[in-house]
Amino acid sequence: MKKWIYNVLFILCVAVVVYAALKIYNQKEEYKKAETEYEQLQKKEIPYIFIDSNVPSLRPLAFFGQKSEQSGYFAARMAMMLGEKPKEIVVFRQINEGRLGSNQQENREKGFRKYMQEHFPDCRIVELNLYAKRPDEDEILLQHFFNEHPQINCGITFNSKVYIVGEYLLKHNKKDFKLMGYDLLSRNVYCLKEGAVDFLIAQQPSVQGYSGVESLCNHLIFKKEVKQCNYMPITLLTIENIDFYLDAYKK
Repeated sequence: MKKWIYNVLFILCVAVVVYAALKIYNQKEEYKKAETEYEQLQKKEIPYIFIDSNVPSLRPLAFFGQKSEQSGYFAARMAMMLGEKPKEIVVFRQINEGRLGSNQQENREKGFRKYMQEHFPDCRIVELNLYAKRPDEDEILLQHFFNEHPQINCGITFNSKVYIVGEYLLKHNKKDFKLMGYDLLSRNVYCLKEGAVDFLIAQQPSVQGYSGVESLCNHLIFKKEVKQCNYMPITLLTIENIDFYLDAYKK
């Protein structure tokens, strides 16, 4: 038992699990800085795992997360079912320092637009930018959007903050708007249970983290070959199945 504990501590000392590169992918200076840091890890033969977001050019030992573009493609299909094939749909975007907040957002939106172009080319896609560092403006921006576009009744966000829109809908008792988003933040789950959010796409972060550590064990201790790219299921959650999911993956 002691030997096993020492081995686990050894892994924590010499290996790195990275919640990977949520911003650097779109920012050249930060990407170059990160690239240099990862090169130092490689020179020291310290393995590292990416979870949630993948940057293949940084050559991690393994990656665990969703295939972002395919996830966005799937989300578009669900959104069109949810909105009963609307003629217009809004994408609520989270902007940080003038850019999309992460490469997941960018890739999900690419997949979304690909599906829309292939299957609903006449559906108009409207964008509303919300700003991560100016949350006090969210209420005004949303109010202006809904006043200017009363005909739009379906929307989606590709970041983890769908609750921003969901809480606005609850506050203003706006029940005729269909909304979907990503991630099981407590505020997102609350909005789902209250009916302001219709669908959430889950990413199983605990499974990603567990699998990342397990792959490090297999690589460092058991000297097993590790699969480099490991895509997680795209799980669609509704008010009817959210509690079963949370119970199955609770700590």
